[in-house]
Amino acid sequence: MKIAFLTLGCKVNQYEADSLARAFEDEGHTVCENLDKDVDVVVLSTCAVTNEAERKSRQMIAKINKSCPNAKILVCGCASQHSSKNFEGKQGVKVVVGTSGKIWLKDMLAESDRCFVLDPPLDFEEVPPAKKHRTRSYLKIQDGCNNFCSYCLIPFLRGRSRSRGLESIVVEAFNMAKASKEIVLTGIDLSSWGKDINLDLIDLANSLSTINARIRFSSMEAGIITDDFLSALKKMPNFCPHFHLSMQSGCNKTLKDMNRKYTKEEFIEKTKMIKTYFSDAAITTDVIVGYPTETDEDFAESLDTIKKIGFADIHFFPFSKRAGTVAARLKQLDGEIVKKRIEEISKVRDKLKAEFLSKQEGMICEVLTEQEKDGFTTGHARNFTKVYLPSGQVPLNALVVVRAGKPYLDGVKGEIIQIVDED
Repeated sequence: MKIAFLTLGCKVNQYEADSLARAFEDEGHTVCENLDKDVDVVVLSTCAVTNEAERKSRQMIAKINKSCPNAKILVCGCASQHSSKNFEGKQGVKVVVGTSGKIWLKDMLAESDRCFVLDPPLDFEEVPPAKKHRTRSYLKIQDGCNNFCSYCLIPFLRGRSRSRGLESIVVEAFNMAKASKEIVLTGIDLSSWGKDINLDLIDLANSLSTINARIRFSSMEAGIITDDFLSALKKMPNFCPHFHLSMQSGCNKTLKDMNRKYTKEEFIEKTKMIKTYFSDAAITTDVIVGYPTETDEDFAESLDTIKKIGFADIHFFPFSKRAGTVAARLKQLDGEIVKKRIEEISKVRDKLKAEFLSKQEGMICEVLTEQEKDGFTTGHARNFTKVYLPSGQVPLNALVVVRAGKPYLDGVKGEIIQIVDED
């Protein structure tokens, strides 16, 4: 059979889709990402982090039916875990599972009108190794979350935090490195890895330091940043100094209302620590705009914190009311107020990003080439700065030493010094 994958949401979803794709391939099926008329089955991995994400997940059913009129649709992920009724019985949908048991879908191709949405497991759910990608692969090391931020539904859909075993991680990373030049470690709450198995991220960093691929950590909590952790990362020859620290707000009152476990002062101090160990580090973040209790003064305080830190980039989005959370019971802000704040933070983000990119000029960095587009070969440096290189001078999936030039579009132009590794 020809099986297409349509994956929404986070990198954890992507890893789980890659794992299922590998399982289908091992059984002789053809896997693709294009929704063509000759596709027999479509696996839809859904997201529920915001109302908009859940709405898009539902809308994908109509898109699939239009593009693949004869395909069976298998639905999984956070949106179906949250409300399986939004998918059951819809045209083309044959099987619905939630966030766990996704791997069972490979044995359900003959099923019809079945729903197997279970409670999240108490232990980490081991799955087959993920389908390897030629350039960058995701490696799931953790699932679930114990933080219960007041706005977030994910702990109810993914369950409590649970860690993948260290040996299992190292073995898959070693095998991934045979095909991929960069591995991104991912989890629902990556920073909590190891707490339930008497280990921590320092142990993981030490164990992955000999893997023959660049190692990148996805989103982390600021509390994980310590001298010991940064020292361990500094010793890793394959570490990528890009720190995505989820802040959500730079106002202490709003942070408390969100049930975040730090103050703005503590967050600022953690970013300073990073810069003492990695002068070329990119520090990026997430910010929720328009939390129900956020006043104009609170938002101004948050912007001030953002400016003091000087993020390389900011992913910001309006507050999304999620039924079942503490914040959903609060009076929501007027949409025009939130829209105005989005415009303000957008200007701050653009200014800070431009300043960060300007500082890259003249730096010598290692770039992994990924794409040919509009007369350039593009890729990312270890600190995730996007670099534009002259087209045709270097192949894709190559590690290249580059001198960074002036800012260009969403990155910088680069001058090739040396090709270090290519296929």
